[in-house]
Amino acid sequence: MVINTWAGRCLVAALIGASLAGCGGSDSPAPVAAPAPTTLGPAPAPAPGAAVSFNATALMANEADNIIAATYSDLDARAGALLAAVQALEATKTQPVLEAAQVAWRATRVPWETSEGFLFGPVESLGIDPAIDSWPLNTADLEAFLATNPAATQAQIETAGDDVRGFHAIEFLLFGDGVATNQKAVADLTAPQLNYLVALTQALKARTNVLATSWTVDFNGAGPYAALLRSPNATNTLYQTPGAVIQELVNGLITIASEVGTAKMSEPLGTSAATANTSLVESQYSWNSLTDFHNNIQSILNVYTGKRGFSPATDTLAATDNGLFAFVNAHDPALARLVHEQILDAMQKIALVKADGNPNTTEITGTAQPFRNQIRTAPGRALIETAIASLGTLQTTLETRVLPLVASTTFAN
Repeated sequence: MVINTWAGRCLVAALIGASLAGCGGSDSPAPVAAPAPTTLGPAPAPAPGAAVSFNATALMANEADNIIAATYSDLDARAGALLAAVQALEATKTQPVLEAAQVAWRATRVPWETSEGFLFGPVESLGIDPAIDSWPLNTADLEAFLATNPAATQAQIETAGDDVRGFHAIEFLLFGDGVATNQKAVADLTAPQLNYLVALTQALKARTNVLATSWTVDFNGAGPYAALLRSPNATNTLYQTPGAVIQELVNGLITIASEVGTAKMSEPLGTSAATANTSLVESQYSWNSLTDFHNNIQSILNVYTGKRGFSPATDTLAATDNGLFAFVNAHDPALARLVHEQILDAMQKIALVKADGNPNTTEITGTAQPFRNQIRTAPGRALIETAIASLGTLQTTLETRVLPLVASTTFAN
């Protein structure tokens, strides 16, 4: 996600199920098992000249194909289902069809947010991230754009500002302003808004297709980007060594841990409840914020474990799954498990922000409160600060104990 702030970025089954058959992933956060307590101290520094031998071939192939490319292919399929849903809404303006489109929007967010642990390559160099996920949305500019372009086309969306297009413009039109409720009445949708909604989603789908094909078919004439990531060599213009690939992957995890903690969760807090700013809350209209944050950390979990959609409740951590865990485990099994525990702890702390005491889901039901409400209450702010601290711990471990392992590795072929 690109944050445009001072710091930086029934019918449901028919519309979604048919398009997503065979796509991996999970539409809702998986239960997060409580991490076991640990008293692990600092990892000992490697002896001078000592290095661990590690063959990264299977890891690189798995991350490139089964984690990253698969996530982007899933995203493109779900964006197609979302487009079908909003086209159905324009054709048949009823509450159930609107609700189906809302479900499709949430479903499309899952692979997008679980891709934020690897925001490198085409998503960055082709400007796809800002084009589809800039935040915050400028609702005043959006209304002005709509007034000027009541019959907006996909071509016009492609040249519009990043703050009036993408996921969050679609969200605003589907869910409303999110202040008192995230349930919009279909009667509130005008014909120009429906047209705009379709054009926005067409533009979104075009970008997700470019992203998916860049990883699986061709990127700038160099073949699939996945092939570049899985096969570093002297003639590879981007990755000459396995160490460069591992470093890219670890840096991706560091970046999203930092972004969730220091931007997505921290910026809306302000310095006090009185200065909290809901306009800076990502996905505030749909009340999907905590699910977005959870899925950002799920992206870390996926890359680290080597299994897309890894669920602590049902899956077992294993080096044979060819995630970054295998790399860290080759150096220090205790550290490898500590990182996993810290990932799970951060996910739990994020889930607890909604204040219903349930660490296993981010759904806003019953007594649960959306993130946009919690930034304005003392108990909610305390829970958010706890989650931010947990993310900071994870980020520090990745930066100071995992990333340096690259330099103490001999990569075998």
